[in-house]
Amino acid sequence: MIIRFSTFVALLFCAGSVGAQSEDPPVAGGHPLDYAYTYWPGNHWYVWNQYQSTRHFRTGRYGMALDVTNFSITALGILQDNATEEQALTEPVDSVTQCPEASVSYGLTIGSDSGLADGFACENENTSNPSRLIDMGRAMQVIDVPQVTYSALPDATGTVKMAAGMRHFVLTHQAVTNTSNTTATVSLTLSGEAVDLYPFTELLLDGRAIRVHDATNLGWTFVVADAENATVNIQQEINGSIRFELTRFVTDPAEEISMSVTAVPSNAGTTDQQSVWLDPGTVAQLNFDQMNRDGSGGNTLEDAVWDHERGAFVVQLANLSEVGAPGWQNWSNLNIHNWYNRHRVQLVNNSTEAIMIPVVFEGGNNAAFYIVGGSPMLRDTNGNPLGIPVQISKNWHEQPFWYHLHTGIPAQPGTHEIEHTFAHAKWGTAFASAHSQLSLVGWGRNQQWDESSLGAFGESITYDPDMTLGRAMVDDVRPFLVDANGQWNWTGNVGGANFLVYGTNTTDAFPEHQLGRIKTRYRATGPNLTDVIYSGITRDGKVQARIATQLGRTDDLVRAYYHLEYTFLEDVEYQRLAFFQVAADRYGDNGFTRHAYGNASGVLFDESIADHGTTGYASAADRGIELPGQNPWVMLYDNVRSDGNLPENLADIGFVVRDYQATIGSTVIDTPHINIRRTFNGGWSQMAFELGLPYEPSNRIIPAGSQVRATVEYLVPPADKLAYYGPSDYLNALSATKYRSTDMMMELANGNALTVDVRVGSLSRNQPVELVAASGSTAAEFDLTGGRGYVPITIHGLASYEGWTLELIQDGQWTSLNQEVEGNDYWQAVENSVDGTYSLTWNVPNRDTATYRVHNPDATNCAADLNGDDTVNFSDLQVLLSAWGPSSGGDANNDGVTDFGDLLIVINDWGDCP
Repeated sequence: MIIRFSTFVALLFCAGSVGAQSEDPPVAGGHPLDYAYTYWPGNHWYVWNQYQSTRHFRTGRYGMALDVTNFSITALGILQDNATEEQALTEPVDSVTQCPEASVSYGLTIGSDSGLADGFACENENTSNPSRLIDMGRAMQVIDVPQVTYSALPDATGTVKMAAGMRHFVLTHQAVTNTSNTTATVSLTLSGEAVDLYPFTELLLDGRAIRVHDATNLGWTFVVADAENATVNIQQEINGSIRFELTRFVTDPAEEISMSVTAVPSNAGTTDQQSVWLDPGTVAQLNFDQMNRDGSGGNTLEDAVWDHERGAFVVQLANLSEVGAPGWQNWSNLNIHNWYNRHRVQLVNNSTEAIMIPVVFEGGNNAAFYIVGGSPMLRDTNGNPLGIPVQISKNWHEQPFWYHLHTGIPAQPGTHEIEHTFAHAKWGTAFASAHSQLSLVGWGRNQQWDESSLGAFGESITYDPDMTLGRAMVDDVRPFLVDANGQWNWTGNVGGANFLVYGTNTTDAFPEHQLGRIKTRYRATGPNLTDVIYSGITRDGKVQARIATQLGRTDDLVRAYYHLEYTFLEDVEYQRLAFFQVAADRYGDNGFTRHAYGNASGVLFDESIADHGTTGYASAADRGIELPGQNPWVMLYDNVRSDGNLPENLADIGFVVRDYQATIGSTVIDTPHINIRRTFNGGWSQMAFELGLPYEPSNRIIPAGSQVRATVEYLVPPADKLAYYGPSDYLNALSATKYRSTDMMMELANGNALTVDVRVGSLSRNQPVELVAASGSTAAEFDLTGGRGYVPITIHGLASYEGWTLELIQDGQWTSLNQEVEGNDYWQAVENSVDGTYSLTWNVPNRDTATYRVHNPDATNCAADLNGDDTVNFSDLQVLLSAWGPSSGGDANNDGVTDFGDLLIVINDWGDCP
C-alpha cells in the first residue's frame, strides 16, 4: 500500500486527539456504514391531506424507494459511496433516485384461483396515505400497510411489511384466505433493472435462496424464511424477474399464510457476515436471562429467537415484577427510581472474524416501569456503558404497550458477555433523559413522531418532524415535577414551537416553504444527554437546515438545547423568515397573558397580551427587534388556563439565545434579533417570539452562501412554587414571588450562563460543555463557572469507553465525582464509528466555579504505540501498514481490521505518546 506524503500530512492535521485504548473490549468497534435512514424525499404532505406516495430508505450499504400506495419498490441499488451517517444526513435525494429501477408485485393463489394484491389501505381505509411507520431509528425501519385486498379473490385479505436494517431488508407478504382445507400460495415478484444488472445466478440452501451478481461479485442474495409445513419455490423468469413463492395447506379460514424474503447486498460484509441472515443461528447465537437488581442471577440462559420478519435476534425483556419490583410505578417510593431492568446477554461468534449481530430487545410497559420513559444501554460486565447505539421505538397507543429496542452488536470471534440495562426514572442521582421514536399506530396519522422525556412520569417535548399533523415541528410540551393531577404524573401541555419558518407573504399562517426531506440522526438517545439531529431542506430547495436537539439528565426542569444551522443554497427573497419560534403559528392555544424579553441586565420589555383575535405582525416595529447584551431571553408567562384535569397554568415558557451568528453575504451579525407575531388558534389570542434578522422593509434578499448559526436554550420553568415538588436546590430556594414572573427567566438566563476555561484538551462547544480530549492520562482539565440543574459535560475523542473518571478539586485534592446509586450508573458513552473514538458524558450540579478533569491513571501508553516502545513514530506506522486489511496486527482501535481508522489514531498521537 502506498500513502502519498500530502495525504499523510492532511490526515495528520485533520485528526483529533485520543486517549488510552482498551486492552480487551467485549465487542468489536462499530462500522461507519452501519446506519439507516427513512424519510420522505420532499414534504410528506404537499397540499393538506394529500400525501407523497414514495418513501426513501438510505443506509450505508444500499438505497431504496418504496411507493406506499402499492408497496412496490421503485428503485433499488447497492451504494458504494462510503458516505458516513453524517454525510448522508445532508445529502440530496440522488443516492436513492439514481438507484436502478425496480418493481414488486404481490400475488395470492387459493386452490386454482389466483390474483394480485391491488388494494392497499390503512386501518381507516385511507388509500392515499396507507402506510404505518412502526419502528424508526438508526438500526431498523419497519413500515407496513395493514389492509391489502385482491380484487380477483374478494374474500381474501392481507398485509405487507418492510423492515429495513443497516445491512439488509425484509419484505413480508401475509394473507388470510378465509377458506379452509385448500392449498394456498403467497408470492412476491421482484423485477426491473435492479436485478437485470446481475447476469449470474446461483440457487442456495436447497433452493430457498438465490444469489444474483455480476462478474465482480457485486449483487444481492435473497433468502425465503423457512416455514413449518410449507414449501418454498424461487424461480427466475426469462425477463430476469425473480419470483418467490411459499405454499402450504390451509385448514382454518382465519389461518395466516406468510412469507418473508430477506435481501442482503454483497457489500453487507464477508461470507460469515451474510450467513447471519442466510442461515441464522449457525454463525452467531445469542442467549440471555434477567438479572436481579444487584446484578446477581441471570444464570438460566435461554436462546434468543430469530425473527424472520425483521432479520434480527429477539431478546424478550422480562418485566421488572419478575425480580421483585412492584407491578406498577409507585413513584412515591423513591427507592424504585433506580431499579433498572438488567439482562445478561451472551454473544457467540463462531466465525474467525468480527461480525455484526442484529438484535431487538422487546418488552412491555413493565420492562421499564412506565413506557413514557426508558433509556436502554449496553454495558460490559463491569457496568461500563459500551457506547453501542440502541434505538428506542415504542408505542403506548395500542394494547399491549411495547418497546422495540433495536441495535447491531459488533462481536469479535468467540463468546462474550455484556449487559442490557434499562433505566427509566433516574440514572444515578438525577433523572434520566431519553429521545425515542413514538409509534402512533393505534392513534392515527401513523407517521414519524418523536418523544423526549425526563424521568418516566410523562412526555417532556414531542416532535412532529414532517409536520404530519400540520401544526408545528415541536408539539406537546409539558413541565417537569409539578403537581397538575397528582405527583409523578402527566402535566399540562404548554407547546408548541417551530424551527425554520420561511414564506413569501406575512399573513399566511401556513408558510409555503416548510422543511421537507427530513432525515433524523439519532446520535444519542440518553440517559445523560440526548443528541438527535433533524436535517431537511425547504420546499423550494433554497435553504438547508440542520437542527440538533439535546435534552440533559437533570433534577430541575425541562431544558432543551437547539443548535440551529441554516445554509442558503440560493438567493432567497422573503417576506417572513424566522429561525426559531415560540409559540408556533398553528400551535399556540395557550393561556399566557404576558410576554417579555430582556438580557442579563434586566427586563427590556414586558406587556400584557391583548385579546386580539388576529394573526400576523401588528406593525413593522414588531420586526427585527435587537436583543443586545449578555444572555438575551424571551418569555411567555402568567398562563390562565387552569381548567381540566391537566391545568396548563403551572408552567411558563421561554428561551435564551446562547450563541448567534448570521453571516449574510459579507455582513456578520452577532447580535440576535427577534420578531413579535400575533397568533390565534384554538380560540386563544397569543403572541409568538421569533428569532430572526434585522428588519429591512425594502431589501429582504439573502444571497446564496449566507449562513446562520445559533444555540437556543428552550426552557419550561414551573410557574407555582407550591406545585413544584422536585429536589432542585435553587428552585426550592427561590421565593414564591419569583415564580410566574420575569425574575424566573432572569434566574435561568444568568444562572446557567456557562464559562469554560480549558487547560488540557480543547473546547468545541460552550453550552452544553463539549471538549476534545488530549492524549495521555489526563484527557481534559478545565474550570467551569455557572450552572443550574445538572450541567452536561461531554469529552470527545477518547480511544476507550472505560477507565475514565470525572474528577474535581476539593480541599486541594482531586476527588472522583461519584453519583452512582446502583454501580457505574451515572455516565453515558457514545462511539464514533468513523474514527473508533468515544464520547463520554457526565452531568454535574455546578453552581459557582469548580475545577474538573477527566482522568485515567492507567492511560500510560497510547493506542497508537503498536510496537510498545512508548513512542509513536514510523516504526508504528510500519506495523500498521504491514497488517493493512482484515488482519488485526495494527488494530489500534480494536475493531477487528486494520484500516484508516487505525491510521488516524497513529497520526493523532505522532511523537506525543506519554
